[in-house]
Amino acid sequence: MKTEQDKMIFLINALKKRTEIINTIYKYELFDQKVDSKEIFEDDNLDDNAIKIIEQIEAKYDSLKKIIIAALSADWEWERLQPLVRAILLYGTYELFLNNPKIVINEMINITKIYISGTVYKLVNKVLDLIASKLVDKK
Repeated sequence: MKTEQDKMIFLINALKKRTEIINTIYKYELFDQKVDSKEIFEDDNLDDNAIKIIEQIEAKYDSLKKIIIAALSADWEWERLQPLVRAILLYGTYELFLNNPKIVINEMINITKIYISGTVYKLVNKVLDLIASKLVDKK
């Protein structure tokens, strides 16, 4: 039986893992480059599972980007998004295919609020919610 403390530790570790993956993606988005798992830095502190996720995002990068662009409103372009927002959206979109959309969207909103001031989290929420609703429609 898990205690409340065990649950908190699990949630903190999950947030840390997600943040590490997003930071890795961000390093590439900062220079407008595709993710390259062969160039992952030793100081990224990624475990084998996180590296596998990065490799999957690398393989699906163009598809994930197209999905996000399709969900952006007409007055937003990919290049206009901050690199960190692009990284959050890329990882969030990837996770939407694997996990409960409500949890994924909530986590991406929280990560956005932690690292970016202002109301950018609303954009992240709107885009991921639109993508999630289209995924549910296809199932």
